[in-house]
Amino acid sequence: MAYCPNCGKEVSEDDVFCSFCRTPLKEDAQPRYRRRVQRNEKGEKNEKNEKDEKRDDDQAGAVVGGMVVIWLGLSLVLKNMGYFGWADFGGVSLLGIGVILVLRGLYAYVQTNSFDQAFGYLVGGIVVCLIGGNIVYDIQNWWAIFLVVLGAFIIIRSLTERGRNPRP
Repeated sequence: MAYCPNCGKEVSEDDVFCSFCRTPLKEDAQPRYRRRVQRNEKGEKNEKNEKDEKRDDDQAGAVVGGMVVIWLGLSLVLKNMGYFGWADFGGVSLLGIGVILVLRGLYAYVQTNSFDQAFGYLVGGIVVCLIGGNIVYDIQNWWAIFLVVLGAFIIIRSLTERGRNPRP
Protein backbone atom coordinates (compact mmCIF):
# COMPACT_ATOMS: atom_id res chain seq x y z
CA MET A 1 0.00 0.00 0.00
CA ALA A 2 1.00 3.57 -0.64
CA TYR A 3 -0.02 6.92 0.80
CA CYS A 4 -1.21 10.06 -0.93
CA PRO A 5 1.48 12.77 -0.84
CA ASN A 6 -1.22 15.44 -0.47
CA CYS A 7 -3.74 14.17 2.11
CA GLY A 8 -1.85 11.18 3.59
CA LYS A 9 -4.70 8.71 3.04
CA GLU A 10 -3.92 5.13 2.14
CA VAL A 11 -4.24 4.42 -1.60
CA SER A 12 -3.64 1.41 -3.83
CA GLU A 13 -0.39 1.05 -5.79
CA ASP A 14 -2.42 0.91 -9.02
CA ASP A 15 -4.36 4.12 -8.40
CA VAL A 16 -3.62 6.96 -10.76
CA PHE A 17 -5.38 9.54 -8.56
CA CYS A 18 -6.06 9.69 -4.85
CA SER A 19 -9.68 8.63 -4.33
CA PHE A 20 -10.05 11.17 -1.51
CA CYS A 21 -8.49 14.42 -2.75
CA ARG A 22 -8.01 13.62 -6.51
CA THR A 23 -4.29 14.40 -6.41
CA PRO A 24 -2.35 12.73 -9.29
CA LEU A 25 -0.28 9.83 -7.93
CA LYS A 26 1.69 9.13 -11.13
CA GLU A 27 3.95 11.53 -13.00
CA ASP A 28 2.08 11.33 -16.32
CA ALA A 29 -1.43 11.54 -14.82
CA GLN A 30 -3.57 14.37 -16.07
CA PRO A 31 -6.33 15.52 -13.75
CA ARG A 32 -9.82 15.07 -15.17
CA TYR A 33 -11.52 18.07 -13.73
CA ARG A 34 -14.63 19.33 -15.38
CA ARG A 35 -14.16 23.00 -15.75
CA ARG A 36 -17.22 25.08 -15.32
CA VAL A 37 -17.85 27.73 -17.87
CA GLN A 38 -18.89 30.99 -16.31
CA ARG A 39 -21.91 31.11 -18.56
CA ASN A 40 -23.09 27.73 -17.21
CA GLU A 41 -22.78 28.99 -13.64
CA LYS A 42 -24.90 32.00 -14.54
CA GLY A 43 -27.41 29.74 -16.24
CA GLU A 44 -27.58 27.55 -13.14
CA LYS A 45 -28.13 30.63 -10.96
CA ASN A 46 -30.87 31.83 -13.29
CA GLU A 47 -32.53 28.41 -13.17
CA LYS A 48 -32.39 28.51 -9.36
CA ASN A 49 -33.91 32.00 -9.34
CA GLU A 50 -36.65 30.84 -11.71
CA LYS A 51 -37.42 27.91 -9.41
CA ASP A 52 -37.58 30.29 -6.42
CA GLU A 53 -39.88 32.62 -8.35
CA LYS A 54 -42.08 29.67 -9.33
CA ARG A 55 -42.28 28.63 -5.67
CA ASP A 56 -43.21 32.21 -4.70
CA ASP A 57 -45.90 32.26 -7.41
CA ASP A 58 -47.27 28.95 -6.16
CA GLN A 59 -47.43 30.30 -2.61
CA ALA A 60 -49.03 33.54 -3.75
CA GLY A 61 -51.59 31.56 -5.76
CA ALA A 62 -52.44 29.47 -2.71
CA VAL A 63 -52.78 32.59 -0.57
CA VAL A 64 -55.06 34.24 -3.15
CA GLY A 65 -57.14 31.07 -3.39
CA GLY A 66 -57.44 30.91 0.39
CA MET A 67 -58.45 34.56 0.56
CA VAL A 68 -61.16 33.99 -2.07
CA VAL A 69 -62.58 31.05 -0.11
CA ILE A 70 -62.51 33.08 3.12
CA TRP A 71 -64.26 35.99 1.38
CA LEU A 72 -66.97 33.70 0.01
CA GLY A 73 -67.51 32.31 3.51
CA LEU A 74 -67.71 35.80 4.98
CA SER A 75 -70.12 36.84 2.24
CA LEU A 76 -72.38 33.94 3.17
CA VAL A 77 -72.20 34.86 6.85
CA LEU A 78 -73.08 38.51 6.07
CA LYS A 79 -75.95 37.38 3.84
CA ASN A 80 -77.28 35.07 6.57
CA MET A 81 -77.06 37.92 9.08
CA GLY A 82 -79.30 40.00 6.82
CA TYR A 83 -76.83 42.63 5.62
CA PHE A 84 -77.88 41.94 2.01
CA GLY A 85 -80.09 39.51 0.11
CA TRP A 86 -79.47 36.74 -2.39
CA ALA A 87 -79.86 39.23 -5.23
CA ASP A 88 -76.72 41.04 -4.07
CA PHE A 89 -74.71 38.00 -2.96
CA GLY A 90 -73.00 37.50 -6.33
CA GLY A 91 -72.09 41.16 -6.58
CA VAL A 92 -70.66 41.30 -3.06
CA SER A 93 -68.67 38.14 -3.75
CA LEU A 94 -67.30 39.55 -7.00
CA LEU A 95 -66.40 42.87 -5.37
CA GLY A 96 -64.36 41.05 -2.72
CA ILE A 97 -62.65 38.81 -5.26
CA GLY A 98 -61.83 41.86 -7.38
CA VAL A 99 -60.26 43.60 -4.39
CA ILE A 100 -58.21 40.46 -3.66
CA LEU A 101 -56.95 40.41 -7.26
CA VAL A 102 -56.04 44.10 -7.12
CA LEU A 103 -54.14 43.49 -3.87
CA ARG A 104 -52.31 40.58 -5.55
CA GLY A 105 -51.40 42.89 -8.41
CA LEU A 106 -50.05 45.50 -6.02
CA TYR A 107 -48.04 42.79 -4.24
CA ALA A 108 -46.60 41.64 -7.58
CA TYR A 109 -45.65 45.23 -8.40
CA VAL A 110 -43.94 45.74 -5.03
CA GLN A 111 -42.05 42.44 -5.34
CA THR A 112 -40.79 42.94 -8.90
CA ASN A 113 -41.01 46.72 -9.31
CA SER A 114 -42.45 45.91 -12.73
CA PHE A 115 -45.86 46.98 -13.92
CA ASP A 116 -45.77 44.12 -16.43
CA GLN A 117 -45.90 41.53 -13.63
CA ALA A 118 -48.86 43.25 -11.96
CA PHE A 119 -50.84 44.26 -15.05
CA GLY A 120 -52.98 41.13 -15.44
CA TYR A 121 -53.96 41.00 -11.78
CA LEU A 122 -54.81 44.69 -11.68
CA VAL A 123 -56.89 44.62 -14.85
CA GLY A 124 -58.65 41.41 -13.83
CA GLY A 125 -59.37 42.76 -10.37
CA ILE A 126 -60.78 46.01 -11.72
CA VAL A 127 -63.00 44.18 -14.20
CA VAL A 128 -64.34 41.82 -11.53
CA CYS A 129 -64.95 44.80 -9.19
CA LEU A 130 -66.85 46.59 -11.94
CA ILE A 131 -69.06 43.59 -12.60
CA GLY A 132 -69.70 43.15 -8.87
CA GLY A 133 -70.38 46.87 -8.48
CA ASN A 134 -72.88 46.70 -11.30
CA ILE A 135 -74.76 43.95 -9.48
CA VAL A 136 -74.70 45.56 -6.03
CA TYR A 137 -75.13 49.23 -6.96
CA ASP A 138 -77.11 48.72 -10.17
CA ILE A 139 -74.71 50.72 -12.29
CA GLN A 140 -76.05 50.70 -15.81
CA ASN A 141 -73.86 52.10 -18.57
CA TRP A 142 -70.56 53.62 -17.49
CA TRP A 143 -68.90 50.38 -16.39
CA ALA A 144 -69.54 48.76 -19.78
CA ILE A 145 -67.97 51.76 -21.52
CA PHE A 146 -65.03 51.50 -19.11
CA LEU A 147 -64.58 47.85 -20.09
CA VAL A 148 -64.46 48.79 -23.78
CA VAL A 149 -61.84 51.47 -23.09
CA LEU A 150 -59.86 49.07 -20.90
CA GLY A 151 -59.90 46.40 -23.62
CA ALA A 152 -58.63 48.92 -26.16
CA PHE A 153 -55.87 49.95 -23.73
CA ILE A 154 -54.80 46.31 -23.30
CA ILE A 155 -54.59 45.80 -27.08
CA ILE A 156 -52.65 49.02 -27.65
CA ARG A 157 -50.26 48.21 -24.80
CA SER A 158 -49.60 44.70 -26.12
CA LEU A 159 -48.84 46.03 -29.59
CA THR A 160 -46.47 48.71 -28.31
CA GLU A 161 -44.69 46.31 -25.92
CA ARG A 162 -44.06 43.77 -28.67
CA GLY A 163 -41.03 45.57 -30.07
CA ARG A 164 -39.41 46.09 -26.67
CA ASN A 165 -39.65 42.50 -25.45
CA PRO A 166 -38.68 40.13 -28.27
CA ARG A 167 -39.26 36.44 -27.72
CA PRO A 168 -36.16 34.45 -26.78
